[in-house]
Amino acid sequence: MTRYQHLADLLAERIERGLYRSGERLPSVRTLSQEHGVSISTVQQAYYLLEEKRLITPQPRSGYFVAPSKAAPPLPALTRPAQRPVEITQWDAVLDLLSGRMEEENMLQLGSGTPDICQPTLKPLWKIIGRLAQKQDARLLDYDTLYGVKALREEVARLAIDSGCQLSADDIVITTGCHEALSIAVRAVCQPGDIIAVESPTFHGTMQTLRGFGLRAIEIPTDAVTGISLEALELAFEQWPVKAVVVVPNCNNPLGFIMPEARK
Repeated sequence: MTRYQHLADLLAERIERGLYRSGERLPSVRTLSQEHGVSISTVQQAYYLLEEKRLITPQPRSGYFVAPSKAAPPLPALTRPAQRPVEITQWDAVLDLLSGRMEEENMLQLGSGTPDICQPTLKPLWKIIGRLAQKQDARLLDYDTLYGVKALREEVARLAIDSGCQLSADDIVITTGCHEALSIAVRAVCQPGDIIAVESPTFHGTMQTLRGFGLRAIEIPTDAVTGISLEALELAFEQWPVKAVVVVPNCNNPLGFIMPEARK
C-alpha cells in the first residue's frame, strides 16, 4: 500500500467515525503534510482518492470539505405503547442518567437536555454576568416577587408581540426552569391519581414530575416526523378521563421533531 493510499484510508476512517463531520473543512494540505511527515504531493494524491470516492469535495481557494451525507439514518418507527393508564416505573434508569453514572469518557450526554455552555457564542453572556458581579449588586443574590423580575416579564411580553400574543407583564410568571413551569401547570388541573396523556417516548423529566405528584400516564403513539398521534389521542379521550396532555411540539426531546403547524 502506498503512502497516499494509507493516508486516504486513515482520513476515510475519521470521516466514517464522525471525527470530521458532514460539511466540515478538512486540514490543509500543508498541515497534513507536517502532521504525517509526508510530502505535499502525497497529501494531494490522498485527497484526490477521497474525492473520487465522493467522500470529500474541493472548494476553490477554501480547501477540501467532507461531502454531505448521502442518506440520513432511519427514523424511529411509530411507537406502540400499552393503551391504558399505567404507574410510572423504570425509575432506576432515570436516576442513573441524572446522577451521571452512565457517563463515559468521550461520550456526549444528550439525555440531560442541557446546552453546551462552552460555546463561544455565550461569551457576551459571560461578560455581562462578570460586569454585574463586579458591581456587587445585591439584587443578584436577593429574592424577587413570586412572579419574577418585572423588567424581565415586561421584556418577555414585548417579545411575545412578534408571535401574535397580546400580553402584559402581569400575564407572565417567571419560573426556574421547565420542571417548575410543568409542575405549576399540572398542579393547576390535576389531583393525585389522575390520568395524563404523554408522548411515547417522552422527556424523562416529564415522567419525573408526574411521578412526584402521584399521577398516572397513558402513552400515546408518537411519530418521529408528525409528532403525537392525534387519532390515538382522540381514542384515549373516549376511553379514559384524561385530565391533561403534555407534549413538546417544537424541538421534541427525545425524538427531535418539530410538529407540523396543522397538527399543532
